[in-house]
Amino acid sequence: MDLDALSKKLENRESFPALPSILSDVIHEIDAENISMEDLSRLIQKDLSFSAQLVRQANSGLYAEAGRVSTVLQAVRLLGFRMLKGLCLTLPIFSRYRNVQGIPELWYHSRAASVCAGIVAGRVHNVEKDEAETVALLHDLGKVFLILEMRSFMNDQIQMADEPDRDSDWKCETGTLGINHCFIGARYGRMFNFPGSIIDPILWHHEPNKATHNKEMTHVCCLGDQIATIVGASHPDFPFVEPSILTSLDYLGIRQDRFLLILTDCLESVSRISPLDWPE
Repeated sequence: MDLDALSKKLENRESFPALPSILSDVIHEIDAENISMEDLSRLIQKDLSFSAQLVRQANSGLYAEAGRVSTVLQAVRLLGFRMLKGLCLTLPIFSRYRNVQGIPELWYHSRAASVCAGIVAGRVHNVEKDEAETVALLHDLGKVFLILEMRSFMNDQIQMADEPDRDSDWKCETGTLGINHCFIGARYGRMFNFPGSIIDPILWHHEPNKATHNKEMTHVCCLGDQIATIVGASHPDFPFVEPSILTSLDYLGIRQDRFLLILTDCLESVSRISPLDWPE
């Protein structure tokens, strides 16, 4: 597939994995900002599969209330609207394609990055923890599109993942395809009306110094992504840490002693996430 064909495909909403109709309604209601958590929970309960996935997610090692959530309403209250919208886009997609090479590792990495970004956000000013977690959960959605649409290319990237001195994943994508998963993920975010505070970090999480808006969130997303790799939840197609981590640490004013504390917290939190913990 050449760049023109790929670009045209990205312009077609149906090229992206379709969402169940109920979840499209949930996203619409969240965007309208005039629905209560109780009414939203009743809407979600119409989709029994997603309801079960949501409660399971709320009871996972990602959240402090793990093991205490038994209803959809409790899950919605715990997760919040932004994370709920992010899960509407990720849970069904990752679950549907769980047997495709690279998808399980990508799901594990995304969840770990979400945890790590939330921990980083708690250590810096002017960044909301729940939004940072949502950004990091969504940051690699563009890779899902590439894994599904550019299967041969992505399989090659996964096979060569641990070769020394190879270019970063996003650089390989840009060099071969003309675009990368960051651009595709941002395109997906715009399609579902996410704010710039989420779209900008998705677009620039590998090049945070290029962000002109939402810089703090972009650097937090970069750190969440890179720290997830450090603690053992790497990308399926590139298991190395990038120099951008130093740029983001410097921008956010995180010195060595504070970074070591963050790493310790991230390692402990990510250790509670099972790579095999899939939504049923």
